[in-house]
Amino acid sequence: MRALLIDDEQSNLDNLQILIETYCPQVNICSAAADTRSATKLLHTHHPDLVFLDIQMPVQNGFDWLRSLSHIDFEVIFVTAYDQYAIQAMRLSAIDYLLKPVSIEELQAAVQRANQQHSLKKENHLLHNLIHFLKNDDKSTEQRIALATTKRNALCKIQ
Repeated sequence: MRALLIDDEQSNLDNLQILIETYCPQVNICSAAADTRSATKLLHTHHPDLVFLDIQMPVQNGFDWLRSLSHIDFEVIFVTAYDQYAIQAMRLSAIDYLLKPVSIEELQAAVQRANQQHSLKKENHLLHNLIHFLKNDDKSTEQRIALATTKRNALCKIQ
C-alpha cells in the first residue's frame, strides 16, 4: 500500500516513517506533508491507499481537511497526541486512532486493518467490473476481460 504521512512536526514525521519502514513492510511511503495544502497536492499526485493524519495542525486541522476533499478513496489512520478526538475520528470512518508516542503493536494492527479494508475495496471493484461486463455482454460485440494492474483495472479485448 502507498502511504502519505501528514503532520506539522518534522520529528513526528521522521519517527513515524522509521516505524513504518521498520515494522510495516507492506507500506510504501510515497510522500510526507507538513500541512494540509501540501497534502492535497501530494494526494492528487501520488493517489495513496493510506493516509496517516495528525489532527492538530496550523491553518486547517485534519478533520476539516478530510471534510474539504470531494472524494476520499484512501484509508485514514489518525496519529495524534490528543485522545479527545477519537469518537470524531471514528465517525469519519477512520481505520484507527493512534496516540503519540506510537506503539509498534498498535501501528502494525492498524496497518493490518487498513490492508484488509483496501483489499476488500479492490475485490469489490473487480466484482463490480465483472458484473458490469456480464450485464453488457452481447454476443455480437467483441469480448473483453478485466485485468487488475498495479495502478488500475483495465479491460482487454479477447482475440
